[in-house]
Amino acid sequence: MKRFFLIIAFVALAAFTLGSNCGVRPQPAPVPPKDTADCPAACEKLRALGCPEGDPLEDGTTCEEFCKNTQDKGHALRPSCVKDITKCSQVDECSKGNREIFE
Repeated sequence: MKRFFLIIAFVALAAFTLGSNCGVRPQPAPVPPKDTADCPAACEKLRALGCPEGDPLEDGTTCEEFCKNTQDKGHALRPSCVKDITKCSQVDECSKGNREIFE
């Protein structure tokens, strides 16, 4: 009888150990967008138009730093679109991927 309980305990422990990672997949590495090089031009355009998005953050982070860091984490700010805007209200359209605003 003691042997039976040892076998049951072993099987339960093995099932728990083997099944503990079941279905858990590591998060994929972020893929930075390809237009990060356009961050300086986008920030310059934002400042030229007087858009608040071109201003430094409260902690002193510049627009260029924020753009690069955000892009490097895989979050597309679409600076290639922002550098071509003609008014501040178009920033939101760029973030949605709408380039038709210039056509």
